[in-house]
Amino acid sequence: MTGYNRIRVWASLLTLISTAFAHPGTAQMRKSEILKQLSDNIEMVRTAATSNSRDDAAQKLAKLTRKIDPKTVDDKTIASMIDLLDMPDARYWVAVSLGNLGSRAKVAIPKLQTLLAEEDGRHVSKSAADGIRFALPRMGVTPPPPNYYDNGAERNQGQ
Repeated sequence: MTGYNRIRVWASLLTLISTAFAHPGTAQMRKSEILKQLSDNIEMVRTAATSNSRDDAAQKLAKLTRKIDPKTVDDKTIASMIDLLDMPDARYWVAVSLGNLGSRAKVAIPKLQTLLAEEDGRHVSKSAADGIRFALPRMGVTPPPPNYYDNGAERNQGQ
């Protein structure tokens, strides 16, 4: 690379950096865009016609929350996400979404802990318990070990 090309590259970088600082509203617009995407996706989970489409929308919510700065998510959006935990067929991905927000979503901890006890007893291929166990440590809480047994009789079968 010649000296002239290096100067052009540096000049381009400086222009990009100065443009970013010259438009302080850009960061705010970005935040509003993020909140709009989250809100739209939450609504898609809430209004999905089928269990599969609800699961797909909830999975998209998890992908969105994985890519964003948790500080950009407001309390209203987090509360809306917590409300989605009442939908068992979206619960796994919603728990993952909240886990992606880490301590920003710590208000969800009591509900997640209650649901974990409920979900541990279910024998399904994709249990929300796995999503909840993903979320809780990211919020600073150690989940209890998995409860693979429903009652003492199953525990004693092999003895």
